Amino acid sequence: MRLKLERDNYVSILTRLEGEWLRRYDSPCGSLKLRHYGQTPNRMLFENLVERTNSHEFKTPVFYNGEPYRSKLEADFARLMDDYGILYKYEPEILVVGNRKKCPDFMIYLPWIDLLILVEICGSCNNTDYLEYMRDKNHEYLLSGWRPGSNMILFYYDDKMPYIPEMVMEEIETVELRKYMTLINK
Repeated sequence: MRLKLERDNYVSILTRLEGEWLRRYDSPCGSLKLRHYGQTPNRMLFENLVERTNSHEFKTPVFYNGEPYRSKLEADFARLMDDYGILYKYEPEILVVGNRKKCPDFMIYLPWIDLLILVEICGSCNNTDYLEYMRDKNHEYLLSGWRPGSNMILFYYDDKMPYIPEMVMEEIETVELRKYMTLINK
């Protein structure tokens, strides 16, 4: 019963996306089939990710829902995902090129289009050493098949840049729409 309710919810989201397509492009789009619902490799990968595997110490944790996050930016992101009902895992361990283990800040999953998105929130953009570290880490993601704007989102903040939830959701919706458009063109 739960799976049917979840599927119905995803169908309503697809209907919303199709309506958005029609408004934007003034022509109907093909409809998506929810083949193998709940059994896709992306869904199984997401379900098997273990959260909070990063062994680095929390220097000054920020708490949300009783759980520690490394920064206010990350705690705000988790809160935003909860507000929008988006599934996420915080600091799960994934394998990248060369069988190296990395812990991105978040992995989010949009089951209505079977999209797994790696999210990195870079909050110390005025620190050169940190930026070099993130450059190398993101390079490993690229070599492993993660692509900005396709299945990876990178957010860069410095001390003076405000956190704007609408901008975060706009980035996620852009990736979602891009995936949706590739699905209907198959």
